Amino acid sequence: MQELKLKTFKKKGQAAGAVGAIITLIVGVGVSVLVLIFVGSLGGQTFELIEDDIDAIGNHVVTNDALTLLNHTYVPLDHSFIHTGTLRIFNASETISLNNFTIDYNAGSVYLLQGTELYLNNSAVYANYTWGVEEIGASVKGSIVSGFSALEQTGDFLPIIVLAVVIALVLGIVLGLTFLGGGRGQSGVAL
Repeated sequence: MQELKLKTFKKKGQAAGAVGAIITLIVGVGVSVLVLIFVGSLGGQTFELIEDDIDAIGNHVVTNDALTLLNHTYVPLDHSFIHTGTLRIFNASETISLNNFTIDYNAGSVYLLQGTELYLNNSAVYANYTWGVEEIGASVKGSIVSGFSALEQTGDFLPIIVLAVVIALVLGIVLGLTFLGGGRGQSGVAL
């Protein structure tokens, strides 16, 4: 009697590596799309919530800042970096012309000019102004907008990146680039 031998088949070909690569591609694309969606929507919601706070950076309004004018002395206001065009100095009865002063907007101080000392020397006045460094708020807002622009550009290029990976995967399968080793006498490549 003759013994029956079972034929064993060895797994050959490139399907096993290709299936894993395709699954990785699908999962990678799905995760990257979800990240783009969540980062964009959460970032947009956060920006919407704090936009007023960002606009307020460098825009602080001060009313009735009391100071006493003195001869030949720079009298400081309570804050520096005064916005040009927002300063108003007044006393109980009238608004005082800014032509009577040398104003250092960056230092936040006023200097009583010669010829007005007798009239205004040692007088109590008040000042209304807006102070702060507006460039900081504009820079913060610009960086946020730039971040959203970069996120949008990444989203625009995602289909091209996916297409490039799919083409590389298909070429790898067709040309045998994903197959690492061959059997006896085989090179392991399709050509």
